[in-house]
This record gives sequence, C-alpha cells and structure tokens, in this order.
Amino acid sequence: MAVSRDETARRVGSMTAALRDEGLRLTHQRLEVVREIAATDEHPDVESVYRGVRARVPTISLDTVYRTLATLVARGLVVRVATTEGAARYDAATSPHHHYVCTRCGSMRDVVDAALDAVDVPDGVRALGSVETVEVRMRGVCAACAEKGVLP
Repeated sequence: MAVSRDETARRVGSMTAALRDEGLRLTHQRLEVVREIAATDEHPDVESVYRGVRARVPTISLDTVYRTLATLVARGLVVRVATTEGAARYDAATSPHHHYVCTRCGSMRDVVDAALDAVDVPDGVRALGSVETVEVRMRGVCAACAEKGVLP
C-alpha cells in the first residue's frame, strides 16, 4: 500500500536531512532507495526495494541497496523487521507500533494501538535484563486471503 504524498515527503526529508547531518553523500542511487522505502508501508525486503529502484535506475546494484538499507537502519531511520520465515523486511515507520502478518500471503501491516503499547513486561522477563522496546506481532489470515479462500 502506498503512503500518502505528504507522509512520503516527510519521510524522505527526514532521512535525507539525517544523512546529510552525518556528512554522508546523498548520491542519486541512495536517494532513490530512500524514496522507495519511504513511499510504502508494505515492509519490503531488499529484493523488492531493488526491483522498485531498478525500474527507475537500471544501473543500481543489489549491493548498493543492501548497503543503503544497512546505513538507514544503523542510523535509526528505517527499522529492520526480522521475520520467522523469509528475508528480513524494512519499515520506514519508526514510531512505536506493532505488526500483523498474514500466514498465507506474507503481507505485513502496521498496528497502532494504545492497549498494545501498554503491555506490561513480566518480572521474569525483566530479570533477564533491561527491556528497551516491546513489539507485539500477531499472525493470522488476512481478510483478503480469507475472502479468496487462499490455502497455505
């Protein structure tokens, strides 16, 4: 699903300003990777970002996409979302939220909910060490797959 133009512009502006503030060059290829990841809430994997950028910049390499995404993740501009199966996915929404993952089609959607944000960390978990963030991941069959009768 596409992100609104205003939100895409906000994300691109924020990411490019942060990269410039750190003294990193904003090459055409790096900017196109930023634009690609900023314009979606689909949580794409590296291959998807590569295909999207390559449609506009045929000379881009897969290595450039990997390195650019790693740079964005290292600076907290994009979140790397580990999945239980398949490749890691990337999320340009860095504010606290949770995820719903369809077990049939693999789609991943953001879930913003104050009740989930307020999940209390059990003492047994706190005994293991400090907790910096809590993310709830819900898995099930999305409405689109259920409607189509998609089988696993």
